Amino acid sequence: MARVTKPLTNTEIEKAKAKQKPYSLADGGGLFLLVSSTGAKTWQFNYYRPFTNKRTKFSLGAFPDVSLAQARAKREEFRALLAQGVDPQEEAKKEEQAASGEMLNSFLRVAERWKAKKAQEIEPLTLKKNWRRLEVYAFPALGCLPVAEVLPSVVIKSLEPLSQQGKGDTLKRTLRLINEILNYAVNYGLLPFNPCANVNAVFNFGKSEHNPTIRPEELPAFLYQLKNSKLTLYTRCLIKFQLLTMVRPVEASSAEWSEIDLLKSLWSIPAEKMKTRKPHIVPLSTQARDVLAIMWQFTAAAKYVFQSARTTNKPMNSQTVNKALVDLGYKGKLTAHGLRSIGSTYLNEYEPMISPDVIEACLSHGIKDQVRRAYNRSDYLEQRRIVMQIWGDYVEACERNFT
Repeated sequence: MARVTKPLTNTEIEKAKAKQKPYSLADGGGLFLLVSSTGAKTWQFNYYRPFTNKRTKFSLGAFPDVSLAQARAKREEFRALLAQGVDPQEEAKKEEQAASGEMLNSFLRVAERWKAKKAQEIEPLTLKKNWRRLEVYAFPALGCLPVAEVLPSVVIKSLEPLSQQGKGDTLKRTLRLINEILNYAVNYGLLPFNPCANVNAVFNFGKSEHNPTIRPEELPAFLYQLKNSKLTLYTRCLIKFQLLTMVRPVEASSAEWSEIDLLKSLWSIPAEKMKTRKPHIVPLSTQARDVLAIMWQFTAAAKYVFQSARTTNKPMNSQTVNKALVDLGYKGKLTAHGLRSIGSTYLNEYEPMISPDVIEACLSHGIKDQVRRAYNRSDYLEQRRIVMQIWGDYVEACERNFT
């Protein structure tokens, strides 16, 4: 007759004392409590491994961290696996590897790999702003989740506060970044598809917060205010240079003398400074050259055209123009980035003979239509020389004719 093991009780377990040598207390069904010579108590499951039929043991954790009831539940789980020919230890390894893989492919970890890729494509300052947006609005709720668990319901719940606060532009930008990361995960085989692709349909983003700008007809009054302001000469020149060249704020403020060929009237901006991560050549109008001639008197020996007055070998801050525009009374009406739009609006509305593609090239914008982009490899340099001079002449006329 088979020997029947009497199940353990909590009282027996608690009263079990240390002996000179380790010993075991059986609960039945392969479950034992090992009591060490120091008095430490550990649950073990003894069984024969499938296929090899070799006896082995598997630790289930220490008592009282793992209670008697929990140890018994684990034993039954393992016995069920054995009945199916599955080794509990091998199954545990698979679960551990899966958990490790989930951690490796958490939303935060995938986002970090996406960030490394984007660093080769966009302006460092833009990437920094995007990453900060994710840190504030996405990672607190989504960062630790396996990327496969970043589902619409979770994303909607995490971004709902932005919607309630009326921060439509921030909400839209954050959601776009989340979708970029999920699309990255799809492309690298971590997801079969992006489940959040249509989440934007849930939200009301409100009125878009574009960079404010002014109409070309308002430019004469602006230039008059600029000329008669108490802004420093460097700041006034930076604003005018950015207006004339139609470049982005950081591209203007970081202009180097080594990038400028005054004989050819060209400014060659290297790829690493461009938002598009492609080199951009700016034809210089006579008016832009006049601004450079003024700055040459003060910064010819420096690296940067618009050398910082406070820090050696550093350019003026790209936010200098934004602050200056506020000081001029244009808060909410015009931003540094909005200066580009004045030129674009004028050329598109007042110069109908100029091709839109040439204007977009002046702004270093790519052609959005994929078919046209595939067949259009021109940088329109000679046409842009003419366009930039037309724009420079208009700016000069605005400055001269204000009454």
